[in-house]
Amino acid sequence: MRRFAVAALAALLAAGGFAQSAGAAPIGRWSISPARGDDQSRVQLRLEYSENSNGNTWNSSWSSPVAVSDAGISADRLRGPIGPVTFRIAREPGSFDCTGSAGEGSGAGQFRYEPSARFDDALASRGLARPTFAQSLELAISSATLAFVDQLRASSQHVTTADVVHVVQHGVNPKYIAELAALGYRTSSLEDLVRLRDHGVTPDFVRAVQSAGYRDLSANDLVRLADHGVGEKYIAEMRAAGFTKVTADQLVALRDHGVSPRYIGDLAAAGYKNIATDDLIALRDHGVSAAFVGRLKAHGYANLSVHDLIRLRDSGI
Repeated sequence: MRRFAVAALAALLAAGGFAQSAGAAPIGRWSISPARGDDQSRVQLRLEYSENSNGNTWNSSWSSPVAVSDAGISADRLRGPIGPVTFRIAREPGSFDCTGSAGEGSGAGQFRYEPSARFDDALASRGLARPTFAQSLELAISSATLAFVDQLRASSQHVTTADVVHVVQHGVNPKYIAELAALGYRTSSLEDLVRLRDHGVTPDFVRAVQSAGYRDLSANDLVRLADHGVGEKYIAEMRAAGFTKVTADQLVALRDHGVSPRYIGDLAAAGYKNIATDDLIALRDHGVSAAFVGRLKAHGYANLSVHDLIRLRDSGI
């Protein structure tokens, strides 16, 4: 039965496409699948839309776990036998009138989107331009609200409708802004918010970095750490290896040059402990390993300086 359900939904999606009949509202696609974990009160809702205009194609998609009640379909209908469904997903910027097939916890089909004149008027009353259809759809797909618009207006000197669309396209939402602010990161630049979000600086990432002892980093520092793969695990392991007072720049340099906690531990076991950051990087860059140090010791060369180790390694000894 499950294979039949999957095949039926796949066929429905394949047949649906993004066709548009004359005079009708543009059509997109929706799908609902079980959310990860055992939480039966939530589902994964996905909305997709694509349009060709003047030779150009623009696409919009959104996917997120939501409460079943926010998916527009009743829990009983979603989890009942597979069959046709019709329901509405109402959001402030507009509504998605959905048709398709659902049952056994999943569903898929088409939607027609209708913008909300009330929402558009509310934007205009705030001095923002009324959104185009594409902008309205983006705002609705991203679950934008007037409260979020007001939040952006309060944090930035000038906000346009295009600005609001831009930030939601990059995953910036009220929760993201509020959580960053609670962690001490407030910015009046919408581009800074987008940059942080694009580079993977999530609230969880900030909390992890702060819990590792780095509480006064700038937004640029956070971006650099995220870009170079310096996360909670690496910081914690480096601290365990004795590097408790290194700067964010030093962490990035150590990570970029392949200085791992294991490398540090191996050198320590070979007798080289408490090595300065620059010396560690130099040793790693020149290929000085614990095994190389061990071979030198086996031939009677012990207690060599970092400089001597590098000179011998470069000489091919």
